[in-house]
Amino acid sequence: MGRLAFNSGLRGFRLIDAVTDVHARGIEGFKRFVRSPPFLGIEALAQLGALHVRFVTGFDKHAFLLILKHFSKASGPPLNGCCRLTGRLVGRGDSAFSYHLEAVAKKGPRIEGEFVFATMEYDRVFRREILAEHYREVFSCLRNGSGKGC
Repeated sequence: MGRLAFNSGLRGFRLIDAVTDVHARGIEGFKRFVRSPPFLGIEALAQLGALHVRFVTGFDKHAFLLILKHFSKASGPPLNGCCRLTGRLVGRGDSAFSYHLEAVAKKGPRIEGEFVFATMEYDRVFRREILAEHYREVFSCLRNGSGKGC
């Protein structure tokens, strides 16, 4: 079995620092930004939503962002400091999940939008034996709040 490694090309890059609460209808977490462009806030929200989809499907499906229907901010001053990330599941079907996601900083822009995620069965490209365990480990690490080893 191979190990899956992601390399963003950015030193020390993580999109979410912790998941602080999760339940069937929503998820919360936070991310500390350091002079980051606002589009990274949108990306962090997409990661938060996809984690929730994986959680509610028991990590049994491959999840991905299908469409960002609207969002409030993609440019402007850099994100700096801790942002509270929240996601609320507003609707779902057999393989599609709609969320209202937002990032709120003490200072700086508030980013929010409607994100739609889709799921699919694992296959030869998106292999269950690698991805399901990887996302379980990432989720567990983010839930324990340490942010270490992720």
